[in-house]
Order: sequence, then C-alpha cells, then structure tokens
Amino acid sequence: MSKEVSNGFQSAFWDILFGSIAGALGKTIEYPFDTIKVRMQTQGYQVFPTTWSCIKYTYENEGIIRGFFQGIGSPLIGASLEHACLFFSYNQCFQFLLNFTTLSNFFIILISGAFAGSCTSLVLTPVELIKCQLQVSNLRLPLDSEERHTSILPTIRSILKEKGIWGLWQGQSGTFIRESIGSLVWFGTFENFKSMFLNKSNRETMYTWQLLISGAAAGVAFNGSMFPVDTIKSIMQTEHMGFFETAHKIRKDHGIAGFYRGITITLIRSVPSNAIVFYTYEKLSQFKG
Repeated sequence: MSKEVSNGFQSAFWDILFGSIAGALGKTIEYPFDTIKVRMQTQGYQVFPTTWSCIKYTYENEGIIRGFFQGIGSPLIGASLEHACLFFSYNQCFQFLLNFTTLSNFFIILISGAFAGSCTSLVLTPVELIKCQLQVSNLRLPLDSEERHTSILPTIRSILKEKGIWGLWQGQSGTFIRESIGSLVWFGTFENFKSMFLNKSNRETMYTWQLLISGAAAGVAFNGSMFPVDTIKSIMQTEHMGFFETAHKIRKDHGIAGFYRGITITLIRSVPSNAIVFYTYEKLSQFKG
C-alpha cells in the first residue's frame, strides 16, 4: 500500500472518529431543547401556546429524564453517525474538488457541504423518525397507557410492522432538502467566519473564542434558514404525510407562523451545541499531525 493511500485511510479514520465524538457531545447538550422544539412543531397552539407552557407541562408531568431526554438513545447514536458522515464526506469531496483548479475555494466549500448533507440524510432519516415519534408519543396517550413507546426497540418494531423496512425512511425528502441545503450553509458559514478571523489575526489557528463563535454562527445560520423545512419534516414523521401535503396543511391551519413554531428555542440551543461540535472536531483534528 502506497504512503499516499495509507495517509488517506488514516485521515478518513480520524474524520469519522472525531466527527462521532463531536456529534455525541453536541447532541447531549441540545437534546432537551430539541424535545421542546419537536413537541411545539407537532402540536397545535391549543396544546402549547408558548415555549414556556411546553417546558412547564413536560417537567410537571414527565420529569427531567423521562420528559426532556425521552428517546435520546437513537439520536445520540445518530448524531455520532451523522457528524462522522458529515465531516468524512465533506473532506473527501473537498479534497477531490481541489483537483479542479478553476473552482474557487469558497465554491468548493459550498459544493462539499451540499454533498455531505445529501449523504448524511440517508443515515439521519431513520434516526430522526424514531426520535420524533418517541418525543411526541407521551402526548398522545394517557399517562398510564401500556401502549406508550418509551424506548427505541418497541418504536422500531411498530414502524416495521406498519410500514415495512422502507417505513424507516419516512420523511426522507424533507430530511434531504434540509440537510443538503443546510449543510451548505453550515460549512459555508463556519469556513467564512474562520477565514475572517484568521485573516485579521495573522494566525494559522483560531483562538478558542473565535472557534466557538464560528461554530455558533454556523448553527444559527443552519437552523434559521432551514427551520420551515425542519417543521415539515417533523410533522411528516409523526403524521404520515407527504412533503407538499404537510406544507399545505401547515399553511392552511396556522399560516406562515406555523412553519416557525419552536424556532426561538431551536436558535438558542443551536448556539452551544454547534459551538461544541466545531470546537471539539477542530481541536481533535490537531492530533492528525
């Protein structure tokens, strides 16, 4: 095996490992916020008129662990797989496109981001389907119901029984749109901030606060731009409807505001979680040598 090929395998291994660690840490921080977001997206105003009403209900009726961390196992694994796939496919595409010298560096970043998001959507859809169904299952049945799904395996069995294996990819179109465009925005924003900070400070690496700000900005840009698509995706995965059918129903029932239910808490949680993801990945990547 040539040295170049060996180095390529090593680089891919580190991308996958470091991406997995970064994703798991970021998901642990953001998950309670995500639970509230999904519940607000999938329930009407009559159930949760405000973010605080959703938080209060969840805490008083289900407690901290059962309420805010319900179903975290699936997305924790998913976040590791997601970010491993994101950083691996992004870097592979980036290195490949560098061979085309006519392309600008920023254009390569955007194309690589979109490619990474497209690949990742295939991994992410089943994970988010299980997550969304677990996060809202407690709202649909009485507190003492034996039919409640409180763990991953019963939820998977239920999906397979009702829809078959392809049922795990319910909502794929919404996830694909969100991830392909969103990852373009995510990587593009981070690299733009990174370039700005490095040019101003004449350094090869960013200060910690610069790295955290760059990651936070990327998270806000991703979630802010893709939130309507994310709302559609969440309802698709809990109500068994198509993308355009779901969008039409939201518009008809709640107007434009219906696409943005839960956006405040989403933007808040995107700051620390994405700051940690990029900080962790960039710091660990220094060990690549």
